Amino acid sequence: MIESWLFVLAMIAVLMIPGPTNALLASSAHQQGIAKTSLLIPAEFFGYMYAISLWALFIHLSAPIWPYLIDILHVLSAGYVFWMAFHLWKQSHLEQHCQKHSAIRPAQLFFSTFKNPKALLFAAGIFPTETWDNPTNFAMVYVLFGLILLPTALFWMSFGRAVLARETNKVTADLLYKGSALLLVVCMLPVVARFF
Repeated sequence: MIESWLFVLAMIAVLMIPGPTNALLASSAHQQGIAKTSLLIPAEFFGYMYAISLWALFIHLSAPIWPYLIDILHVLSAGYVFWMAFHLWKQSHLEQHCQKHSAIRPAQLFFSTFKNPKALLFAAGIFPTETWDNPTNFAMVYVLFGLILLPTALFWMSFGRAVLARETNKVTADLLYKGSALLLVVCMLPVVARFF
């Protein structure tokens, strides 16, 4: 059984990070509507599932050869998280992304998610090591991941659509990025503390 459920906070924070996948969801919701875009959520889930599982397999197979690889990946993952958090204070690319991608297909979202560096964060530092011990833990963690992914994707669709349609004046993409950077740093502290 999984000992600590603090990884749930880290999953929420990482999934809330503005990035290419979330920008694609926002752009699609703005151009095609939330109902049609919500059909893309399974493509995002399976993209993450395959990428996380491949990273976990790579880590497991290389552990006997490179025993310190998991430590290096933890440090790289933590560094990436904090770099991303501080990078988000300056980055605002939602509007640019919407102009580049007019019609988003499931395959496009799948590959965008599959190539997303967040998968390494989940495999190396966020998902508990017990995830890979037995099928029950594996299924439990992925069901929980899907339950967190669904409202996160819906949030990005609805809020991104509102920002792109200029329906909200008080909350902008820049403010959202700053808020998610702060959320990311706060929620990743238990994961970093568990590593050290």
